[in-house]
Amino acid sequence: MKKYIASFIIACTTALSVQAQECSLPIGIAFQSGASAIPVSYQRVVAGKLRQLLTTNGVSAMAGLHSFALVPEYEIIGKSITAGPPRQTVCQIQFNLKVLNADDGVVFSAYTTQLDGVGQSDAAAFSDAVKRLTPRHQGLSDFIAQSQKKIVAYYDAQADRIIARAKMLDQTRKYDEAIYELLIIPECAAAYDRALSCVKEVWQHRINTEGERLLTKAVAVWSGRTNSDAAIEAANLLAEIDPESSSYEAAIKLLEEIKEKAELNTPWDITLKVMDDNIDMEQRRLDASKEVAKAFAENMPQTETKLLFLDK
Repeated sequence: MKKYIASFIIACTTALSVQAQECSLPIGIAFQSGASAIPVSYQRVVAGKLRQLLTTNGVSAMAGLHSFALVPEYEIIGKSITAGPPRQTVCQIQFNLKVLNADDGVVFSAYTTQLDGVGQSDAAAFSDAVKRLTPRHQGLSDFIAQSQKKIVAYYDAQADRIIARAKMLDQTRKYDEAIYELLIIPECAAAYDRALSCVKEVWQHRINTEGERLLTKAVAVWSGRTNSDAAIEAANLLAEIDPESSSYEAAIKLLEEIKEKAELNTPWDITLKVMDDNIDMEQRRLDASKEVAKAFAENMPQTETKLLFLDK
């Protein structure tokens, strides 16, 4: 569906007048080109301020994962110079924020406010104006809450289609893309539990397929050459097999055979992966799946919106 996926959590704090349900959403701070776009030299300053504002409003994002974008724009509506000393630049800025679909550019919500800044240069005055944007600005909390509601409503409407597409991708062994599609669905969407159940199935299919590939390659290496080099190469392949893979038991048996038949001077510092009883396996699978989704998103071609996301 998207080039970018992200996690965006909007939650209410007691200091805010709007009560928003805590929820992870795929959104990130991004910039566009054009006359009203934030200049490149100011983008990190603006992104840092917006990140701070989002955090204050209960928002956090997973770096590199975005299917929606929070995009700032501005227009200088007034500017003057004071005589000093020192001379100061005074500017009035119309500052705009919009949340849009990163794939097609459709705007889901928008916010506008006026900011005033003072400094000894245009850049300093602009930075001062941006610093004056606070969570207490009228309508800002409402804007964040409405953005959350609209994104969740979008995924509630699209969930059946997304899950059906993911199952099709799973059947054609496009596991990474399937996981990516499923993890787009937010935690507070009605279909989130269904999506997680599908992620678990796809992940199992993925590690089974990868385990079969590694085991087959290890068998071929060991069957072709039964010397120390082949033993080490085959053992290294087996060591990559996930302990939850359907090929794991066969990998154990093959490694035992290799150790038994290998040349006496073969160095054995290679072991198979093992389960850690202290690790929550469900969380392990989910964390690994998120890494797969992130890697898939980073390698997707850029969409027509041509957004530049700044995660740091």
